[in-house]
Amino acid sequence: MTRHPRASQIISAMCLCMAAVHFADSFTVTSSKLSYQKLGNANGPPSQIMFSTPFDLDMYDPSEDSELDASSNPFQPEDDEFDASPLAVDPDTKLVLGINKYSHDTTLCAANIETGEVLLALSKERITRKKHDGGNTAELVEMCLDQLDLDLDAVVKVVMNNHHHRILPFIEKNALHMEWEEGLGINGGQEDGYSDEYNILTSVEDKIELSHHLAHAYSAAAQCPFDEGMIVVMDGMGETFRTMKRAVESNDETYFSDFTICAENGYGDIEFVPSDIEERAKTSYFDWREAESVYTFQKDKTQLVIKPIFKRFTEENTPPTLYNHGFENMDSLGAVYSRASSHIFGDWNACGKVMGLAPWQGHIWNTISSTGESQQISSEMPKNHILGGSLYKNELEIDKSSMMGLPFISRTDPDMFNDEGNMIRSKRYDFDDDDFDATESNGSKDGDETDGDKQTKQLPLDVALDAIGLASRVQTDLESVGIDFVRHFKKRTGQTNLCLAGGVALNSVLNGRLSRELGFRNTFIPPYPGDDGIAVGCCAFGLFGRRGSTVSTKGLCVAPAWKEPLSPYLGPLYTDASIKEAISWAAPWLDVQTVQNEKERIDLIVKEIASSGVVALYMGRSELGPRALGHRSVLADPRKKGLVRFINEFVKKRESFRPFAPSALAEEASQWFDLGEYASEANNNVSPYMSITAQVMESKKRLIPAVTHVDGSSRLQTVTSEAEPFYHRLISAFYKATGVPMVLNTSFNTLKSEPIVESPRNAIRSFLSSMGSIEMLIMGDYVIKRKEANVRKLLGEEQKSGLMTPPSFPVRSGTANYRSTFSAKDSSDGGDSMSDMVTLVQIPDRPMHNEMDGGWFELLDDLEGQLLGMCDGTNGVNDMISYFSAISEQEGQEGTQQSDKFTEYDQLLVENILMRLIRLYDHTMISW
Repeated sequence: MTRHPRASQIISAMCLCMAAVHFADSFTVTSSKLSYQKLGNANGPPSQIMFSTPFDLDMYDPSEDSELDASSNPFQPEDDEFDASPLAVDPDTKLVLGINKYSHDTTLCAANIETGEVLLALSKERITRKKHDGGNTAELVEMCLDQLDLDLDAVVKVVMNNHHHRILPFIEKNALHMEWEEGLGINGGQEDGYSDEYNILTSVEDKIELSHHLAHAYSAAAQCPFDEGMIVVMDGMGETFRTMKRAVESNDETYFSDFTICAENGYGDIEFVPSDIEERAKTSYFDWREAESVYTFQKDKTQLVIKPIFKRFTEENTPPTLYNHGFENMDSLGAVYSRASSHIFGDWNACGKVMGLAPWQGHIWNTISSTGESQQISSEMPKNHILGGSLYKNELEIDKSSMMGLPFISRTDPDMFNDEGNMIRSKRYDFDDDDFDATESNGSKDGDETDGDKQTKQLPLDVALDAIGLASRVQTDLESVGIDFVRHFKKRTGQTNLCLAGGVALNSVLNGRLSRELGFRNTFIPPYPGDDGIAVGCCAFGLFGRRGSTVSTKGLCVAPAWKEPLSPYLGPLYTDASIKEAISWAAPWLDVQTVQNEKERIDLIVKEIASSGVVALYMGRSELGPRALGHRSVLADPRKKGLVRFINEFVKKRESFRPFAPSALAEEASQWFDLGEYASEANNNVSPYMSITAQVMESKKRLIPAVTHVDGSSRLQTVTSEAEPFYHRLISAFYKATGVPMVLNTSFNTLKSEPIVESPRNAIRSFLSSMGSIEMLIMGDYVIKRKEANVRKLLGEEQKSGLMTPPSFPVRSGTANYRSTFSAKDSSDGGDSMSDMVTLVQIPDRPMHNEMDGGWFELLDDLEGQLLGMCDGTNGVNDMISYFSAISEQEGQEGTQQSDKFTEYDQLLVENILMRLIRLYDHTMISW
């Protein structure tokens, strides 16, 4: 490339104060200052000057891409470091697998069939990065065996469930048809693995299916810390009546359900609602499904006996061939609540959002009307109850009239647009409470205002007010009906210990009331009460179930019953070598410090959190279940209310109404939260898995506003030194430094629709994608920060040992693909709409590549595309200026060929180039 004769002069004329410092500071995010400064065209003229340059595909030729030299990278592990798995077991170990498959939340749980020790449990979503992912289990089984360093012949018993349909007779005995469908990409063949041996496990003779609610019951009772009690399963939908009945009548030994137990002991002890369910099922167009079930249980050292005493069924009111089996029209507690979730958020599985929205009912916003008068805004709850009556008398009353017609998620609220028709609010449910302080939310560590975008208090739109009312109505009704239901069976059974399972048991508000108000001595809710817990229940049945073994496992199922709750940290264990590999993968964008001393590492974390910083914690094995419990968590200061909007908007990228949970020292929790009558007997450890919501003590609310929801409640996690020593020591250090025995804890995931991070690469990618809003990432012994773009190094103005270093040559992160599309927008002068061509670039090898949206990155303009094309490791900024200066001369750009004087155009050219290179670097498109 021909070097322009004035390029060096232009570079020299640029003041480093402007180029190096101005650009490095102006286009970064500093979470510790609670500010966010947007990239792109916000600065005006510089981004508007270079549109004449044609976009050139040739500049994306990957053949000349340079590779980064990793030879001096201290985080590049040796190949032999990857050989041994830290979870490897004795090669003679035999496994029982519990599996939830072919539905949402496909999950696996593996245990040693002789000792009963659970060796690994993992949900498929953590591998595929698709939230609630379903389908086959080939990847899960393969990862499980790799982690345990075992072969397929180690698996001797499999217990599985799919509540939509049977597995063994319809699916896995017809593997050739599955392979045919997989080849066509239909039904079960939407992904690879259905006909894979790791999915079908044909070599395992002892395979059975367990009914849905019974699997839920086993998941809780098998590991609860008491020997007898009552299990309540409240779900969206479970097994069909005909499936359970047919298996009993045909003496199907591959299927075990409540009806199997009833057939062995007579049906006299179990109550069905409706009582004539057998006759109704015969004439039903479709079928009836499990809705709510109650069991009692007893366990000793070797056996767990579960007895069903009540089961309510709900009819399939619409064809099961509809989306999700017509689930939205069923009449279980879970299905009706999920109907509200779909109506408000367009997602049947966003029930946690409904629970978080409901407490805003009754909140009043003060504002000024367009006429200057003060006014108040509040929501109104629908007068008609959605849920009412009783479950156990077959008198449940359901009124869905408030959830008919156009769903809220489809409404277009006029307040989302300005008078010119331009959208000014992109989120329907983004709003703050009336105490929102813009200065606090956007201030520095010391409360000083920054130069970032001003944040103003968001008032709720009309559609949000309606959504609040609906959420509050369905939540209030759920609590009323649910408490009445559990109270009735507590009295009927005389049990003082309660286990909760099923999807409704994810409602921590209801759980908190059940544990505090009904007089149960103990309440146990596993970390995974939803369908990801089905695998654990199936595994428990394989170990301790009344059916025992049938074929190859005879004589092996002698495992002692679990004496205490399982650890929630049951995922894979990634080696230090795999962490090093992930760090090496993203090394150009990371500043990494090795801190092996745990106290020093904790001190760094506490210092960062206490100064308003946001810290991601990646430690040990991942949690099973939907909630991060300190191993895959994002932590912050519970005293700083401004962090609520900041983390919601910039870290989690979600609506500002969503609350955050506290992780509190169990021994101190009763001084800060209302834990109920029996809390002190369990050392206040009433909610180790973030399963219940408790009210914050009135005197403490002002001290921890970031974890106190608008109604004064908190979804609490109590932490003990026995269950999680490192996390307990970290919170204890924060307590010592601040006087507050808790930290704000939310799950570590920053990309839309993705689950909690699993692997070290997931963690690095999520950290970088936070764009600096997460200040620090802790991975094992490594303290990681985002490396800011070093403009001095780029320009050759960096000094080392008193000598100036040569300029750096930017290099792309990998092969670049691109596509162009059109973006329509309304004309600002009221004329016809206009269309702009938008260029998108995809670099699959870059650390921030997001498979969910194809990884497409929108370029600001043609200039940015041309610069990315030139970043092949052979061109520096000098070359880039030469190239574009030459183009401007050819086009007769005024002032560029008439004088050697440094012109305004020259300055804008350098500013444009540097701004775009920094932006590309920040998005891990290039490095230098």
